[in-house]
Amino acid sequence: MVSKNHLVVCELFNKHIHGYDDSSYDIVKNHYLCMHVSKNRSIFESRDYNEDDTDEFYECHIMDVADLHGAYYLSYAAQRNKNHPFIRNYKRIISKNNYIQPHIAKVIYLSSGECVAIIKTFWLRLIQRAWKRVFQERKRVFKRRMLPASLRHREIHGSWPKDCYHFPQLHGMLSATATT
Repeated sequence: MVSKNHLVVCELFNKHIHGYDDSSYDIVKNHYLCMHVSKNRSIFESRDYNEDDTDEFYECHIMDVADLHGAYYLSYAAQRNKNHPFIRNYKRIISKNNYIQPHIAKVIYLSSGECVAIIKTFWLRLIQRAWKRVFQERKRVFKRRMLPASLRHREIHGSWPKDCYHFPQLHGMLSATATT
C-alpha cells in the first residue's frame, strides 16, 4: 500500500535560493519545496550512529536533516535584502527556530523536476486545539452534572439543568474555526 502522505523536511520556495527558469511551473512559487522525503521511519529511531552503519541505503535521522537545513536558514536570514516576491514577512518566517522541521505532507512531483509539498501537519494542530477546547468543556459539564443540585434537577424534571444540558461531541468541533 502506497501512502499519500510522507514525512518531509520542506521550505517555502524562493527563486533567489532555489532558482527559477523557463521550464519551472508558476505553481511552484506558492508552494513548499521538499528538501528531504523520508523513505523510512527514522523519526522513531534513536539519533545514535554506529560506525557499523555503512549500508549504502542508510538514511540519516530526519531531525538531523532538519537541523542541517535549519542552520543554513539561520545564517541566510541574518543576511540583508533577502525578500520573497509574494510573502512580506518572509524574513521573520525563516528566522524562527521551528521553521525547518519534519512535517506530514502530500508530496507532488511536477514534470518540470520540482518536488512540492502540501503540508498536512497544520490541520492536525487545528484539530488538536479544537479537541482540547471540547475536552475542557466536556470536563466542565461532567463536573456540573455530578453536583447534587444537578442530579436532583434531573431526577425531578427528567433533563439536566441548562448550564450542563449540552454535552460537547466530536461532531461540529471545528465549526468555530470555519470562516464566515
